[in-house]
Amino acid sequence: MISKIEVEEAACIGCGTCWVACPQAFKEHDIGDDLKALPTGGLGDQHVMRAAAEGCPTLAISLIDAAGEVLFPTEEAKAALRATADW
Repeated sequence: MISKIEVEEAACIGCGTCWVACPQAFKEHDIGDDLKALPTGGLGDQHVMRAAAEGCPTLAISLIDAAGEVLFPTEEAKAALRATADW
């Protein structure tokens, strides 16, 4: 079960899919000429939060359980992203 969300600001490209899909958990943050995602501190529906993280094109969103274990992105998802960048 997801109990915490973290967003890696440097990896976020501000596409907005997360805050549109799950505004309970994500918000847009204006930093100069760019928008970045930030966690709201709240949580939304577990499935919607997961879909928002999986839909992040840069895997900037980490979903963490109560024990501190990263549920997403998985090592497989990271490898797939690296493979697409290596073409």
